[in-house]
Amino acid sequence: MVKEGKERGITIRLIGGAAIASIAPRGSEIFSRYYKDADYFGLSTERKAIQTLMEEMGMEPNRRFNALHGYNRLMFFDKVLGTNVDVFLDEFIMCHKLILKDRLKNYYPSIPPSDLLLTKMQIINLTENDRKDIAALLYDFNLSTRDDINEIDVGRIVSVLSDDWGFYKTFSINHSRMLEFLAGREEGKQIIEKLNTLWNKVENSPKSLRWKLRAKVGEKVRWYEEPEEVNAGGGI
Repeated sequence: MVKEGKERGITIRLIGGAAIASIAPRGSEIFSRYYKDADYFGLSTERKAIQTLMEEMGMEPNRRFNALHGYNRLMFFDKVLGTNVDVFLDEFIMCHKLILKDRLKNYYPSIPPSDLLLTKMQIINLTENDRKDIAALLYDFNLSTRDDINEIDVGRIVSVLSDDWGFYKTFSINHSRMLEFLAGREEGKQIIEKLNTLWNKVENSPKSLRWKLRAKVGEKVRWYEEPEEVNAGGGI
């Protein structure tokens, strides 16, 4: 799908577990899990071209959902795999919001690794598969100053978390969950080291005024959204 999009001049990238499996093969083999689908990310300015591409590749559109939510999300049914396929546009909105429309051209075939990590670490109800995805990504990728082959841009993660206390809070919870998940695993030692190094960078970075004001409210007000489960499917 991504390759066909590239040949047609359409900016479409993988997101979710399938994205991590495609760019972190060693870690995905160690932390193996079942992948039931593949979800994508694109640009709202290319919405019509993406819809045409998906349909010509055999995907059946959910016309009602797309009419209601098509400004930032499209949904299709993969008749071969028997599952729903999501295409997020411009911004990723689940438990937290992540604007990606200016990030897609920075990496291929998935969204940038730093953003992949953020989309996983923003999940308030982290599943076993999510834990495996995070571990797989950090097994193959090293902390760096850019997103590249086997490199994660730490600055991008620090920037997002230093401006959004809610996202920071959820990330901190999942940091602890990941340490627990990896404890006692031989292959987990290097991942734990990366997680701790990354978290220290986040903790020691200057925070925005918006972050500081929200931090004063703290947990007295819910800091995350509960993504609605759409009957037709949805999720990553």
